[in-house]
Amino acid sequence: MQQRPVALVTGAGSGIGAATANRLVATGHDVVAVGRRPEPLEALRADHGEAIEVCPADLADAERVVHVVRDVAARRGRLDVVVNNAGDAWQAGIEDTDPARFRSLVEVNLVGPAAVVHAAWPTFLAQRRGCIVNVSSLAQFDPFPGFFAYAPSKAGLHLLTVVAANEGGPHGVRAFTVAPGVVDTPLHRRLVPDGVDDAFRLDADTVAGLVVACVAGVHDDAVGTTLAAVTPAVAPFVRDWMDRNPNGGVRIMELHR
Repeated sequence: MQQRPVALVTGAGSGIGAATANRLVATGHDVVAVGRRPEPLEALRADHGEAIEVCPADLADAERVVHVVRDVAARRGRLDVVVNNAGDAWQAGIEDTDPARFRSLVEVNLVGPAAVVHAAWPTFLAQRRGCIVNVSSLAQFDPFPGFFAYAPSKAGLHLLTVVAANEGGPHGVRAFTVAPGVVDTPLHRRLVPDGVDDAFRLDADTVAGLVVACVAGVHDDAVGTTLAAVTPAVAPFVRDWMDRNPNGGVRIMELHR
């Protein structure tokens, strides 16, 4: 009997993570659902039975994360996909973000995902295949005021994608960043309780569809890059930013001694 591919999804209890887990099960994966709160993970397992394995873990606890990933790979004998979706966000200006508060967000949004990739890496190399999808945010390009900690953590997450794609490419490892705009999730509703016009808002399942398309190889021409996930109403604003910041905002300065 052929073994089903195994995907590990962080932040699987709600929003994009839960929707991604649902779609991965529907496409024939066994899913290891990682999250801080066991209850929503158990609800996911109730929907899908043995296709879901519940692994409570806080991404801020890197040692626990490494243990979970290595244990899954050892018990299952494989690990095919990791989706780094878990994250946190809050808005605070520079003057209100001291180093301890900054570090706390980076631990969840960047160090935790790095721990997942680090722990999965030996398995990916040994089996000469693997897929990483890091769920970032448009804030990695053009952050709102108050994202002094959030935006750098998400920009760093994309560079994790770039490094993984460069190092993993010769070994069959693919890595992508999916950067949504506004998504209707519990996190966004906490940040913006008054809501956002429907024309500017994606639903979690639509973003999950893009994540799973990356896993399926649909976007292999975009390995190592960011896929900006936006509604048609938001797309012109993103294109305008790209026009104003060609080459990602980099200007080459040739200096002579």
